[in-house]
Amino acid sequence: MTVKGFFKSTVFKCIVTLLCVLLISGVFLTVMNGLLEVTPEERLQRAINKIYGQSVGYKAVAVANYNDNATIEEAYKIEDGNYLVKSTGKGGYENGTVTCWVVVEYKGGAVTGIGKVVIDSNKGQSYIDRVTDKALNQFSELYVNEIKYNAGMITNATVSGTKTAICNAVNGALDYVNYSFGQVRAEGERFLEDVQKAYGDYDIAVYGTDEKGAEKQITKEDETVKGFAVNAKYGNATINEYYKVLYNDGEKDIVHYLISSTGINGYENGTVTLRIAIAIADGKPSTIHNVVITDNTKQTFVDDGKITHLDKYQGVDISEDGFAFATTENKDDYNGFVSTGATRSSRAINNAINGAITYIKTLNFEPEEGEETPDTEEGGAENE
Repeated sequence: MTVKGFFKSTVFKCIVTLLCVLLISGVFLTVMNGLLEVTPEERLQRAINKIYGQSVGYKAVAVANYNDNATIEEAYKIEDGNYLVKSTGKGGYENGTVTCWVVVEYKGGAVTGIGKVVIDSNKGQSYIDRVTDKALNQFSELYVNEIKYNAGMITNATVSGTKTAICNAVNGALDYVNYSFGQVRAEGERFLEDVQKAYGDYDIAVYGTDEKGAEKQITKEDETVKGFAVNAKYGNATINEYYKVLYNDGEKDIVHYLISSTGINGYENGTVTLRIAIAIADGKPSTIHNVVITDNTKQTFVDDGKITHLDKYQGVDISEDGFAFATTENKDDYNGFVSTGATRSSRAINNAINGAITYIKTLNFEPEEGEETPDTEEGGAENE
């Protein structure tokens, strides 16, 4: 076929027609995209309408993150004085996220409640539709000052991982408003209040360190709280830091060490971090005073409040050489130091406690003249 013949052929006419259709379609789609595109302002107004049922006045405020488990995407002060915060919570199913709009109620310079929680979007949360409005309403119903929501608090939803991400989003929004605009109690006051729970009416003194690592008594006015840093592995645990607690029970002076320890080999290879109070008697570790969970990764039974055996550790004598709690796969080996259905989380808990016991037995509690703090025996910090 000649060139002249090709240009007169049906094939050429079809190609030209197709190109024209594509060109016209492209122009049409570009125009329509511009007309139909939802602007950020329109998305915000839709969210406000969904929450308030009407348009309300608002003013954008600067965002900041004060919670490692959440990211603040946007924040607005509403004309009613409350704050509307778009917060993305981490730690969902398969490490996914959930983004929520959270109304943080604010009055008199302080956070007073949660007005409403609305799910905006998610990543990887296949069953998020199981989180009902009734479940989301519980954030308002359960609010108390300085609350930290966890998945176990929220019923009417069977997806623990997704609930964890939502709780993290709400906690992140609360922390943001509290630290940016609220009247936040100093960390020292909150820390001492938490520790005091294990000591009833006894007048305790808690010691940590200052910014330079020197020992100091922790006070309610302290903006930050630091313990004696360790950051070393002992068995299947990492010892993070410790504090000292001193008090008098009416007969004698008592010394406890509060050890922060993270145990491994939990459910789905997750971890549990504990604060373990160990009593010192006659110059050596003697008994466990109490055990408190402070953090975890991937331990849904911890988040759901199903760890019920922590009180059994109280008063256990750990002075015997080689003492350790069971960490096998068989729950029958645990002698009651296990929660039903949560053997793997219980194993991580026991790993954390065993690590704390191993670590504290490396310390010297017979100070030399003029010396007030214990030294680690040679090689103790490298103990594996």
